[in-house]
Amino acid sequence: MIVILSSSARERTAFAALCEQRGWPCVECDSVRAFKRVLTKNPPRVVVARQKLADGYSDDVFAALRTADLLDRTKTIILLGPGVSSTLEARQIALGADGVQRDPVRADVLAEYIAKFRGPTATPRGKGRDGPLRFAFAGATFDPLERILRNGNKAVQLTPREVELVLQLHETEGKIATYDALYSEIFGRKYRGETSNLRVLLGRLDASLRAIGLALRDFVEVIPKIGYRYHSTARRVDLPSAARFNDRSSAA
Repeated sequence: MIVILSSSARERTAFAALCEQRGWPCVECDSVRAFKRVLTKNPPRVVVARQKLADGYSDDVFAALRTADLLDRTKTIILLGPGVSSTLEARQIALGADGVQRDPVRADVLAEYIAKFRGPTATPRGKGRDGPLRFAFAGATFDPLERILRNGNKAVQLTPREVELVLQLHETEGKIATYDALYSEIFGRKYRGETSNLRVLLGRLDASLRAIGLALRDFVEVIPKIGYRYHSTARRVDLPSAARFNDRSSAA
């Protein structure tokens, strides 16, 4: 998910169109306040933000990411006016910016930065940037390199898209992984209200876990019309929304 944060409606529209041309789902925010609301629903992969906003500055953007525990997992590009000092530009990098662009912002250059920062997969919690490490998932141990889930002496190899789903659920542990974010990161397209592809994928991951003696529904809630919430410990309670992953009424 990409967040376009600017108090200029024209600029937001232009950058959103750029993302749409590339098939990258994005969310537009006109203020720091709106950005904070988005962080609770759609943890972004990339944030493109103006240094000066209607209700704050880039300092507030980085503070919001830090509070949400997303600063080290989110790439940020800060946009500056044409006449700002090099000191202010350097300060953005010190605050945590991964890139700084001055006006006039060139759309082709910005698009390449976004493409680079989106990357192929999310960085799972507990994973160093030098390579993936094993981590616990739904009662099993997952090895991203081998794509293998292990539970005792039982093991199963996941498909690449099952791996993407595991990484997304693990990354948003305790929070809602929205359909918008899941479709963007797993299928590379915008969510348009139909969840059948994701339901099938969730069912496949559940079948893989059952093959090693575990049940995904003990760890994942289906939040109707919004997405999934993963819990690292089993929730052995009867939740109507989590009872059957293939139930259209509960998953959509």
